[in-house]
Order: sequence, then C-alpha cells, then structure tokens
Amino acid sequence: MKINGLYLHNFRNYSQCALQFPAMVNIFYGKNAQGKTNLLEALFYAAFGMSHRTSQEDDLFGEGRRELAVKVDFTSFDADYDIKIKRYEQHGRIKKELLLDNVSIKAKEHYGTLNTVMFSPEDLQLIKGEPQLRRRFFDMQIAQTDKAYYELLVKYNRLLLQRNKLLKAIRDEGSGKEQLGLWDNELCTSAALIVRKRLAALDKLRAIASGIYASIAGSGEELEIKYGLKISGDFILEQEDKSEADWKDFYLQELKARQSLDILRGNTSIGPHRDDLFFYVNGRLLKAFGSQGQQRSAALALKLAQLEYVKNAVGEYPVLLLDDVMSELDADRRTHLLKFIDGRVQTFITVNDKHLIPDLNDNAYFYIENGKVKQG
Repeated sequence: MKINGLYLHNFRNYSQCALQFPAMVNIFYGKNAQGKTNLLEALFYAAFGMSHRTSQEDDLFGEGRRELAVKVDFTSFDADYDIKIKRYEQHGRIKKELLLDNVSIKAKEHYGTLNTVMFSPEDLQLIKGEPQLRRRFFDMQIAQTDKAYYELLVKYNRLLLQRNKLLKAIRDEGSGKEQLGLWDNELCTSAALIVRKRLAALDKLRAIASGIYASIAGSGEELEIKYGLKISGDFILEQEDKSEADWKDFYLQELKARQSLDILRGNTSIGPHRDDLFFYVNGRLLKAFGSQGQQRSAALALKLAQLEYVKNAVGEYPVLLLDDVMSELDADRRTHLLKFIDGRVQTFITVNDKHLIPDLNDNAYFYIENGKVKQG
C-alpha cells in the first residue's frame, strides 16, 4: 500500500496544502510546533476517521473555521483510490462525510480501506502504560483486517453503555431490573465473539512479535504475550480458547455473580472492555521487572509485528507513520527499525533533525515551518 498525495483544507494550521509522495520514505522535519505532526495526524484521520491525538474532532478545524477537508490518494494492489473526509457546519450542526472515490460510505466501510500503523512516543508506553493503551493497539490491529470485528466492537460498546445506564436506573430509581437479563444476553453474545477473535489474533501476533524481539534484543531473550481476563480485581491469564457457546455461558455466569456489585457501582465489572495483554521476557513480567531497554525493544517489536500481521492478513504492508519517535530510540533500535522498513514499507517520519534519518533506498525530505511545506 502506498500513499501518493495528501490534500488539506482548514486542517489544524494548514489552510491549504497539496503534497505528492513518490518516495517510500518521507521525512517531515523542522522546529517544534510548526505542523509536522499535523500532517501525520491528517494521514491517520484519512485512514481511521479519527485523530490519534484527541477525541474532540472540532480540535481539527483551522483557527476560526467551521469546515475542513482531508483527501488522500493511495494505491492498493496496483489500483488507485482516494479517500476524502469533510466536516462542516450545516444548520447549526456539524456534519461529517466519508467518501471513497467520491462515493459516500459509512464508517464500517471506511475502516480498513487505507491501512496505516502509527508509532508515537506514547506507544513506547505500550508495555508499562495503562491497559486502555494496549486494548486500543490490539483492537485497531484486528479491526484493520477484519471489518466484522470493527462492527462487533461498535455493537459491544453500545450495549455496554445501555447496560450501564440501566444499572444506574436500577440503583437510583429502583426500576428496570426485569430488563437486565435481556441486556446481559446480548452483551455476552458480543463479548464471546470479541474474546475469541482476540485470542485467535494473539496467536498470530505472538509468533511474529517473539521473532522480531529476539532479533532486536538478542537470541538469549524470549518474549511471551498472554491475554488477561479481568475478574474480581485480578487477572486470569487465559490461553486456551473455548467455543462461542462456552464463552457466552462464562460471561453470563460472571455477570450474574456480580449483579449486585454492578448495580451498586452503576457499571459492568467484567468483559472485553476490562481485559489486558501481559508481556514476559524469559518468564519475568516485563512491566514489573523489565529494564527500560527491554520495554522499548518489546514496544518496537509489537509495532513491527503489527506491520507483518496486517501484511499476512491482507497481502500487502500498511503505511507506517512515525511521529517523533526516532529521537526516543537509541541508535541500535533506530537502525533495526530503518532496516526493517527500507524498500518495503512506505513510511512517513516527523523529526526535528533530518540527519537522524540516513539515506535509504528512496528518501524525500519536506521542511515544515508555520504550516508551510518546502520539499528538499
């Protein structure tokens, strides 16, 4: 997969911008706060319909503007496409449009059309950061290659919100408890499907990531990844898959056992929204006992494994977005990353000092200053 062009209208500090990308490695360089990351954000936005930096899409409008457009031309399997996202105010409300080759599409059709992998300094916290960071990483990886999984997540989150709303009503108003069984049944059906897909994906990711980690850290270190089910304030490391019916029964029993507590707290205490990934090197929990170097090697291995995972699933590499991560990696890890991408993965890199990026097979440099781009 290759991005050929990016066009912006009133996106962040770019009132108008049109860029072409014939190269495989594209470096955006310049001083801080000039708009380098905004360009990567625009590419990510075109791929996923959301920002990697904020949950508030109104933040993406140019200053004083109430309309924006992002368009990306790309090639996939030797065919050319374009994705356009428009947001604008109409009758006092913000409207959003997604278009693929000028044909309106829904979010579920958009997701996975333009595959990208983002690697930012935040991702260096994948190993020791909050569980939400790891769930997001894992879910985005699966959803890019499985449109049914994206729809399943949307449905599960909607059911979860409705169940939590009902729990609060039962607690505060003493009404609606008779409806809880219906919501539990629907929620557990979706939860069973999600956890089965996650465990299947983890089997593939584990095999790829362990090999990459060994090549970065040395053959004497072995990376292992396990899936953790959050139960009663602790985690059960689940490795063996069950049937869909068995998983549904498991969740139904657990929700029944926790019904009084869930009502008291007004939220659902078990489910895929509370699970986590755990990483071990030579049997020791990396989050607790790993050195910073081991943790960073594991985070890098995960991101490179994500590239391979997508390629294995769809048949071509996604586009890699490296947002200010090169200066956070030491020379050895930086070299490993660049060797991995050289000639096979189209990559967009933001960096203050362009000399951090050696000349690879196909480099292009873009100097960014105050929302203006100059190639060279």
